[in-house]
Amino acid sequence: MGKTAVITGATSGIGAAFARQLAARGYNLVITGRRQEIIQKLADDLTEQYKVKINVIIAEFSEDADVQRVIDAIKSNPDVEILINNAGYYSGRMEYFMDTDMTEYEKMIKVMAVVPMRLTYAAIPAMSNRGKGAIINVASLAGIYPMRKQTIYSASKAFVKFFSEGLYMELESKGIKVQALCPGVVATDFYRNRLKKNTEGPKEMSPEEVVDCSLSYLEKNRAICLPGGMYKAMNVLFGILPRSAYYKYMDRMVP
Repeated sequence: MGKTAVITGATSGIGAAFARQLAARGYNLVITGRRQEIIQKLADDLTEQYKVKINVIIAEFSEDADVQRVIDAIKSNPDVEILINNAGYYSGRMEYFMDTDMTEYEKMIKVMAVVPMRLTYAAIPAMSNRGKGAIINVASLAGIYPMRKQTIYSASKAFVKFFSEGLYMELESKGIKVQALCPGVVATDFYRNRLKKNTEGPKEMSPEEVVDCSLSYLEKNRAICLPGGMYKAMNVLFGILPRSAYYKYMDRMVP
C-alpha cells in the first residue's frame, strides 16, 4: 500500500510545483496536462529522483472523454489521499464580456468549475472510507475580488472558493481536509499569458512559494489559503473599502 496524489494541470507552474513537493514526500502521482513532452519529462525526472510511481494522463478537460479517464483513474486507485484541482483554462487576452464568444466562456466554466466538482465527487468516497484525505482546489484572488475583463474567470473562481468552503464544513468530521488556494499573480505560463500588458499590480510570486504556503495551511487544516503577505494586506484593505472605492481602484489596475 502506498499513498497517491492526483494533480491536474501539472505540466508547469503551480501544478508542477505541487508534483515536485509531493513526490519528494514519497507520494506516487497521477498527473494530467496537455503538453505531453513537457509533462512526461517532469514525470521521468521525478521518478528517477524520488523513486515514485507516476501515471501521466494527457487530458483536455473541455472534452468529456478525457475527464472520464481521470475520473476512472481516481476511482480505480484506493490509495488516493490528495486531490489537487489545479487545471486552468486560457482563452486569450483579457477582454470585455461581450468581446469573447460564448462557447469560450462555457469551456472555461466547465474546466475550472464543473470538472473540479466531478473529480472531487469521484475522490470523496474512498477518502471517507479511509477516514483521511485532502482536497486542494486552486481558486484565485480574483474569485474573492472581481476584475473587469475577467468577468467569467472571476465568477468561476468564486464558485471554486465557495464550493471548497462548503465541502470543508461537510467533510471535516470525516477526516478530509479541504482548501481553497487563492493566489494572486504567480510567475507561471498561465498568468503571464493571461495578464501580460493588461494590468499593473503587485510583484509575481513563484509557484514554489504558493505551494509552500498551501501545504503549510493544509497541515493546519485552514479552509482558505491566500499566499503572500502583500496579498493578505490587499485582502484586508479591499475588505474595508466601500465597494465604489474598490471599483475605482480596479479601473486604474485594469485600464
